[in-house]
Amino acid sequence: MTAHRWSVASLRLRDLLEGLWDLLDQQAATTIDNAMITAGLEVGTTNGALRLGRDSEGLRHLLVPIGPGDRIDDDLRSAGVHLTTRTLSRDDALPVRYADIACRRRDLAGTFTGLVADLAGLIAMEPDRAPSLIVRTLHAWRLLLGGGSSRWTVPRLAGLFAELVVLEELLGVDPRAVRTWLGPLGCPQDFRGSHHAIEVKGTASAEGRVVHIHGVDQLEAPEQGTLTLAWLRVTESTAPGARSVLEMLDECRRMTDDLGALETRLTALGLPQDDEGPIGRTRFLATEQRWYEVSEDFPRVIPQNFVGAAVPVGVQDLEYQIDLDAVPHITDREPVLERVGADL
Repeated sequence: MTAHRWSVASLRLRDLLEGLWDLLDQQAATTIDNAMITAGLEVGTTNGALRLGRDSEGLRHLLVPIGPGDRIDDDLRSAGVHLTTRTLSRDDALPVRYADIACRRRDLAGTFTGLVADLAGLIAMEPDRAPSLIVRTLHAWRLLLGGGSSRWTVPRLAGLFAELVVLEELLGVDPRAVRTWLGPLGCPQDFRGSHHAIEVKGTASAEGRVVHIHGVDQLEAPEQGTLTLAWLRVTESTAPGARSVLEMLDECRRMTDDLGALETRLTALGLPQDDEGPIGRTRFLATEQRWYEVSEDFPRVIPQNFVGAAVPVGVQDLEYQIDLDAVPHITDREPVLERVGADL
């Protein structure tokens, strides 16, 4: 087995992963053993460390150790990536059960490296939630890896526009802050650092301040950290100052020092590759913003609300609404932007 250690905070994470896979390719060329060869990563879960793998066909794998009670359903829907489980023995150690995320197309090898880097980063922040993070991240990358797509309607573009308004402000704090934009990669919140997070809700409605919450973890703050809800009313407009999503993205590209991270997220979102349709011709203005600290008295449903801090068995896809007019908002969002923008 090859041993290799790296820090998930490295600015050259993808290069390091590519280098590690190159080492596995070199090792495979000098062995007649057809078994999978692996290399350890310095990213751990509660069940052990992640490993990169190379199988006998030269295809890439990410192996995430899981517990005996963790349920991972096989997912073979995509032509680009498969999710299964496998048990491997290493040296004299006991066998370890892994969630096996395999890249099934060589032409997607570089893209798969981006997926692995982003998933490893999420697991590093929440090692006890590895199984759910795997499922979420693969769902977010489904379009890129050969699954279905959904149309970019005007309301959906308005929601993305709201996220880009916040991203632009975070980039004004730190040009590296694009790395905190983890919503496109399956994180429950749209922006999340090591300790602080922002969930963005945008509405194209002209009235009301009601937000839809998806799941019990969307308003769950990072452990020993903070969560802020940013609500924006986004209005379709031709007035001076109105911008399209594509114009917003151009500005974010100008402001960031990590274009690779930005493009990875846009690819995961499945944005159209040209300016045809609503994405190019529709312009928006953020006509109203309100920011809320999601503290103990904020109305929400989180795992801690249930007996044993766990959602009852059989409860799935929990969704609910919050009327923000019943909640006090903060008047100064700069401290929020500063703590999240610098929380890398």
